[in-house]
Amino acid sequence: MNEEHSATQREVALEPFARAARGCTAALVFAFAVLVVLFSFLGTIEMESFPGLRDNLAPLAVYALGFATLVAVGGLALSGWRSYGGWAAVACVGVLMALRMWTLAPMLHCWSYDSVGRNGDGSYNCVNRG
Repeated sequence: MNEEHSATQREVALEPFARAARGCTAALVFAFAVLVVLFSFLGTIEMESFPGLRDNLAPLAVYALGFATLVAVGGLALSGWRSYGGWAAVACVGVLMALRMWTLAPMLHCWSYDSVGRNGDGSYNCVNRG
């Protein structure tokens, strides 16, 4: 009986450390989700900077946003569904993703083309080079 009681005491004593480790891991997962969203920005950053013909990387950016969504949900699961910090981090990732989709949306009609040309007025032309 004493051995069972001491094992239970050890588990209770280690619980705050386990929660802290889960919280730190969740923070790293959320940071990774933000990096994936920023990667999706970098994939098409020159597309928005000046007119001309560029490779169509919009599908890659959409896939990166889908992956970031899964990573953010994983971070929320690690932090706990009732964690205010976890929900705040998901909200921040969601705002970044909404901003990214707002800048990416004009290019999405060129999904099946291999190149996208940006006109001087900001509109996009879909082009197959080969």
